[in-house]
Amino acid sequence: MRITIDIPPDLENKLIERCNKTGVSPSEFIYSLLEWYFYKRMEKLDRSDLTEFLETAKKCGLERVKYCKFSDGTYCAVEVFDDLFADKEPELISPYKCLFCPYFVDRRKEKKKIEFKDLSEAKMYDLAKLAAKFVVKIYGEKLVDKLSVYKPKYVVESNMELEDDVEPKISKKEVKKLLENW
Repeated sequence: MRITIDIPPDLENKLIERCNKTGVSPSEFIYSLLEWYFYKRMEKLDRSDLTEFLETAKKCGLERVKYCKFSDGTYCAVEVFDDLFADKEPELISPYKCLFCPYFVDRRKEKKKIEFKDLSEAKMYDLAKLAAKFVVKIYGEKLVDKLSVYKPKYVVESNMELEDDVEPKISKKEVKKLLENW
């Protein structure tokens, strides 16, 4: 890898002076600085955290291998398909590679969707009642406070009867007026 850096003139002069004192070329000096910096940071890492991270990553990767829609446990169907067109030998699945796979589709979620679709209306009604109980239990006091403040815009009186079969009564004068204006 080649990296090009523009350095200000005053910093460049100091860098060249330092290189002349140590007897090293500027590129070797920068390389040794980078190496020193990264090795210094590696020493600061706690090895137990790193091993715990790797164990967790491997566990998650193996779970993805197990539950991926395109995996049979040993090969990934998407990769095998790509390898066939590239005339390459199919590679075994690596759990670390599966961690970052963009084609991962969880098989378990599809089963849950199917189970949710299979719920009958009675089960949905029971589920809604249960959810309402939880809402009342958790937010009961707040709901009572809000409902006591609520005032509806339109009030329907209880003595008013709404019947669709009743036709409005029209007098003979109104009928005559309607016929004359027609």
